[in-house]
Amino acid sequence: MDAAGIIPNATLHHFVHPQWFEDLGGFEREENIKHFVSWSIKAVELFGSRVKYWATFNEPTCAMFLGWITGMHPPGKMLRCITAGHVLLNKLKAHCEAYEAIKRTPMGKSLLVGLVHHHITFLATGPRILRLLADYAASWMNYWWGYELVHQFLLTGRFTWTIPVLGQWIEWQYPGGKPPMDWFGVNYYSRSVVTWYMKPWCLPGETMTDMYYPIYADGLYDSLIQASEYQVPIYITETGIADRSDANRAIMIDKYMRATLRAIADGADVRGFYWWTLVDNFEWNAGYLMEFGLYAWSPDGSVDRKLKEGAKALVRYFKTLPSGLSALRAAAARMVETGLLPDHEQMHQEAADAVAGLTARGQKHSTRKHHAALTAA
Repeated sequence: MDAAGIIPNATLHHFVHPQWFEDLGGFEREENIKHFVSWSIKAVELFGSRVKYWATFNEPTCAMFLGWITGMHPPGKMLRCITAGHVLLNKLKAHCEAYEAIKRTPMGKSLLVGLVHHHITFLATGPRILRLLADYAASWMNYWWGYELVHQFLLTGRFTWTIPVLGQWIEWQYPGGKPPMDWFGVNYYSRSVVTWYMKPWCLPGETMTDMYYPIYADGLYDSLIQASEYQVPIYITETGIADRSDANRAIMIDKYMRATLRAIADGADVRGFYWWTLVDNFEWNAGYLMEFGLYAWSPDGSVDRKLKEGAKALVRYFKTLPSGLSALRAAAARMVETGLLPDHEQMHQEAADAVAGLTARGQKHSTRKHHAALTAA
């Protein structure tokens, strides 16, 4: 990485931790936060001279939801709603304590410490009365994934955890007010469209990915504008597409890059863009089925790091766009003036009209329309 001029960004906790820590109760127990803080200090002592950017946690709400609500990820517990709230709160507390501990180290002032959050929302659809069921389910999904919950915490330091039927269960205020962070990471893939029986699908005119959600660039723009409220630099720390056919990768890249440039033109302080992922990978509980890689790779050795045709759209963007921050902002502004970037107010209205139409006439099968890509020259 050093030889290639790549600036590393290290994550201290990306879903997994040692078995001994889990045996102690992991993040279910507040007293274990000290172990994470100790690990954070040791990591920067070992690598701080070569790594400037550090993330305390990757997607704490995602790990909480999949581990304690659905049981799809370790520790595989289902509907442990009270415990899930404590896990999330303890991770946010651990972020604050680790940030402060890192800053107290001899090299702490030279390091930039942030937090990475998965931005996803759930949109309810369905005919008339059945949509009320979908609305109820989608509202809890939005809550558990923390789009507004984490947003409130990062702005004010106030954490509240509410449980269906039981109401508010946990409340905590960070003593320092607004929690500390030097930068913020946005992980964004899409928004999920759900029916009353929780079947994932997409609106007419949208394109589904292999991961059961559509290509939806407008949500990336919204996430970047919302993150701007924290008044720290923003990094897109994950985005990508699972696309075994490679038919939609270039389309997705073009739409998401344009949404990012539009957000930059509208004032979002976006400093970097990380792709998930470089090569096809073992995608958690989905195994090797979801092919996110820019390069094709097969575990049996039949394909080894072959650049996919759709990924060349990202190469063209990186070669075309200026590398300097000021020049990039100026280029984004010019693209708005010449009409090359999307009007997100119009896109919001089109989506609202589509949902209203489905509600009025009853839900039909989605149309998987493929839009032509407008890749950078």
